[in-house]
Amino acid sequence: MIFTVPTRHLAGVRLWGDYNDLRSLHETIHALTENSPFEEGIRETILGLAYEIRHAYQGDREKKRIGFDKYDQVDYKGAKMLWPIILFQASALRYSAAFEPTTKDQQADLYRLEYSLEESLKEVDRGVAAECIRFLNSPLFLPKDYYCLFLQIATNRYLEGPGGKRRFKKLPAILKSLYSSSDEYKAFAAHVEALAKEQNCSAHAFDSLAEDCDFKW
Repeated sequence: MIFTVPTRHLAGVRLWGDYNDLRSLHETIHALTENSPFEEGIRETILGLAYEIRHAYQGDREKKRIGFDKYDQVDYKGAKMLWPIILFQASALRYSAAFEPTTKDQQADLYRLEYSLEESLKEVDRGVAAECIRFLNSPLFLPKDYYCLFLQIATNRYLEGPGGKRRFKKLPAILKSLYSSSDEYKAFAAHVEALAKEQNCSAHAFDSLAEDCDFKW
């Protein structure tokens, strides 16, 4: 069974599952991303979740044994995910599923991922969770320009400053800024275009505009 647990300082969650659970979710992400309506950079961002899950089931990330006694103990494997990123990835996967036929197995993977994220949000703060779940269940109409650059910036804004509940209460505002119609995104797009003009290069030439962010998980 796939499940998530909030990290100590609420930067994100740990996603856990056994080998078969994680392998199935990994395959579902690739299947839904292959013909998704998104541009390459956004597809690569979504596939970043598959990358972490693959390393998890290969045993390259975190491990723990779950069970009450020696008869029901199971080895689980997992990886850490940042809240803004995984909520974006999960929402984008659901949107992608509307464009391709999906199997019951793939739908089960999506529902399990969504359910586990919703439960982890509620575990921290039910009021904040309600706003975040609205984002998770909203369609994403994404531009084909600087969205991935902005996602990095928005994630850093979430991670900056004190952790814990004070950090978590910023999450709804961060998620609202991720809509391409938001004032924050429009201002960022204008900034990127102005910067490209100043440096006499294409606005698509920037790999990242986010500075390194030191934070506790």
